[in-house]
Amino acid sequence: MMRFLARLKDPWIVFSIVTLLILIYLMIVPAIRIVVASFTSESGGFQIVTEIEGQLNAASETIKGIYDVVKDGIGNLVVTRKGKVFFRIASVESGKLKLNFIDQDNFSIEAVSPSDLKLTVGDVVIQIKQEVMSSFTFSAGLFGKKKQQEFQQLQYEEADEEGLYIMYTPGAYLGFKDSSLIFSPSNYRKFFSRKSYALAVRNSLVVTLLTSIFATFLGVSLAYFYSKYDLPMRSTVISLTTLASISPPFLGAYAWRILLGKYGILTRLLHLDFSIVGVHGVIWVITWLTFPLVFLISYDAFTSINPSLKEISMSLGANRWRTFWKIEVPLAMPGILTGLYMAAMTAFVDFGTPYILSPDMKILPVLVYNEFMNEVGTNPTIASVGSVVMVLIASLSLTAQRIYLALKSFASVSAYRAILVKPWRSLKLMVGFFTAFVLAMAFVPHVTVLITSFLQWTAGVVTTQFTLQNYLRAFTREGYTIAITFFIGTIASVIAIAVGVGIAYVIVRKRYTFITDTLNILIMVPYIIPGTVLAIGLILLFNSPPIQLTGTWVILVIAYFVRKLPYSVKAVESNLYQVHPALEEAAMSLGAKPVKTFSSVTLKLIAGGLVSGATLTFLQIMTEVSATVVLYKPPWRPMTAVIFENAMRAGADYGVASAMTVILMMLLYVPLYYLTIRTRQVKGGQELANF
Repeated sequence: MMRFLARLKDPWIVFSIVTLLILIYLMIVPAIRIVVASFTSESGGFQIVTEIEGQLNAASETIKGIYDVVKDGIGNLVVTRKGKVFFRIASVESGKLKLNFIDQDNFSIEAVSPSDLKLTVGDVVIQIKQEVMSSFTFSAGLFGKKKQQEFQQLQYEEADEEGLYIMYTPGAYLGFKDSSLIFSPSNYRKFFSRKSYALAVRNSLVVTLLTSIFATFLGVSLAYFYSKYDLPMRSTVISLTTLASISPPFLGAYAWRILLGKYGILTRLLHLDFSIVGVHGVIWVITWLTFPLVFLISYDAFTSINPSLKEISMSLGANRWRTFWKIEVPLAMPGILTGLYMAAMTAFVDFGTPYILSPDMKILPVLVYNEFMNEVGTNPTIASVGSVVMVLIASLSLTAQRIYLALKSFASVSAYRAILVKPWRSLKLMVGFFTAFVLAMAFVPHVTVLITSFLQWTAGVVTTQFTLQNYLRAFTREGYTIAITFFIGTIASVIAIAVGVGIAYVIVRKRYTFITDTLNILIMVPYIIPGTVLAIGLILLFNSPPIQLTGTWVILVIAYFVRKLPYSVKAVESNLYQVHPALEEAAMSLGAKPVKTFSSVTLKLIAGGLVSGATLTFLQIMTEVSATVVLYKPPWRPMTAVIFENAMRAGADYGVASAMTVILMMLLYVPLYYLTIRTRQVKGGQELANF
């Protein structure tokens, strides 16, 4: 005990423990709440139909959960719960029935409203609700005389020790609902037995697989050519691809829908029967969204290969093709697989693209969102099951990648970088045309949205009339959302970079038993938890006292902090590995305390990583969609929520959506371009050291 208290004098151990507990609460506890919700469901209920003459019938299609209702030989309804007789419902007269409880003497009832009663039997609470479809009902016969039935308030009175009477409006529907939760795997059986849910899983896997294949082909091909050959405009291509990598996730879907949707510009202009709506369109759009990730990671992997290995291979008689497949690709495989994994996960968890492009498409992110919205106010059972399925698939993908990389060795020792080879004319032309096509497709959405933001929209269809009204309406009606976006984004970014610096320092320098490894694992959690899933978990966690944050800006900050923390940690971590510990040891040998050493020496040496990490974190927060659309509530509407509303909701203003998207792009690309140019100016792999 004394040893533990002594260790608490180290400020870094205190920081590590506090941070570890906070991250567990914000990352693991919401996930546990979702898992628990996926195994729980409401007990069910049923509805009975009353007749004018007093007969009672159970509506078989309304009997759910652990309840069953059958009619006995004398016309009474026998209600069973978990296979045991719970109570009987007998008709006394028109507008009056009796509940007879079986082996239950602990029951009570109270009025909640003129149409609602609350029945308590032991520890079971049942809501009884009266629904009167019309104030007019028909007596016997198709052409019988119309008889008006006056609405009667749902009332009750005690009958005897075994039951009570309920008075109702003759001809009404009486619903019995048991909202108590039971633990059961039935939600999973329901999820995997329904064709619509199985189709959502299949479509998600198809989109993920094909998108990652196409994006990897495009990204790896470009990365190889530009890492090995001295091609024209090489730096410009790298910078443009970097800019494309930070596109808002919904930008491509919105722009391609404007062009090739049912009433798209090209669809009407060229009289096309083709529409981009559907699985094929989602694959097309996400491919251009994800290939820059593969390119940037693969580019660094190819440039890090020891060039002497290629020279040795060719000196031993291998041609360029054989050397590429046997030497260069295997050595670059860690980077290629990382890019492939990131592209696959981006496609798998992308909510904005399928929802905007094809909102009726069955795919997991949209399914989880729709089911959660339909289950608001109740236990989010199917949404939770879908969330668990998504996390499991993402976890298995990450595990498979890690196992493959662990089973093979990809290390090489390189003291210098390869000299870029001057390409022959045909290769230069081929790569030039290929690059022009890829970049054109990547930036078609940007150009489309920019042009249409200056055109007038009528009933959701763009015209050729120039106007500035879109920007005027955007600033006058939604201008405050820009301030809200910066407010929330700045706070989340500051917290993320402050905590990220500390975590990175503990991981690289301190190596505390258990704590360091656990922090390292927790940092990977946001990679496998989709934004919609995290948002649902946070709502389950913060939707009731003592900490009730749903509908506030604070829950958005928490979601952004958790989702984007890895960017700040990894940016600072890579810089810390380049700072020799001897510099810190020298400061401490001169009497500086750990905190003073960190603030005066270490922070100054990793300033480049701090700036890059803060910038990337902020940019990622500005474009977050999936968590935002689940969590935001007016007036706390970020810009992405405004664009989402004006691109999807009935009566939406597409002109405002285009204008706000352009404003968001400008806010993103100006700092990103500056960061990209400064990063590429640094040579020898020292990331932003002179920033």
